[in-house]
Amino acid sequence: MGRPADEVYRTLKSEIQSGLLAPGAHLVEDTLSAQYGVSRTPVRNALRRLGDDGLVTVEPNRGAFVASWNNDDTAEVMSIRAMLEAHGAALAAERRRPEQLARMAQLCDQMDKCERERKKNFRDELAQLNHEFHLAILEASASPRLYNIAANLAQAPLVIGSFQFYSDYQLKRSLDEHRDLVAAIDASDSAAARAIMEAHLRQSYRKMVSLRLSEPS
Repeated sequence: MGRPADEVYRTLKSEIQSGLLAPGAHLVEDTLSAQYGVSRTPVRNALRRLGDDGLVTVEPNRGAFVASWNNDDTAEVMSIRAMLEAHGAALAAERRRPEQLARMAQLCDQMDKCERERKKNFRDELAQLNHEFHLAILEASASPRLYNIAANLAQAPLVIGSFQFYSDYQLKRSLDEHRDLVAAIDASDSAAARAIMEAHLRQSYRKMVSLRLSEPS
């Protein structure tokens, strides 16, 4: 697959995960071709890859649309993440290397600084740092298969965009839980790391569900 398709794929993926392209948005090949200055073939290939990622759905005779998520989708993704990433945290407590632990602590520092300074679009930055933090723990698990499966789930737009809706208290609580996770991994306490990660993700799921239930029908 050529470079233009890769660039279109990365750009569309970023816009979907950041919320710039809303769930249900129609992705018209001709419009995207003109927007990115490429032929329809790279756009079609990029949309196919996004479909494989679960970010885009293709409907016969209608075209491609940004995937929509209902409560059942949210429950499934977060339930699987809670199982996989809790296991990953437990493995990280047993297998992490010093430089990986240092990276987790650094990301916690960056998130605290970001939340404290609250610059423009700070929630977008927090979401990206949070994503990197979860990937760092998966990487420290030293399980490539687990990393690949869980990392793909962690890129779902409903996950990436969740920080946009947290209250100040919920933001602070989430960042404190990150510190607790790092402390458990540092102490090689796999049971605590597993429990903290599972509780952390289930709390995030409850927040997502409460937001969806409060949305007007």
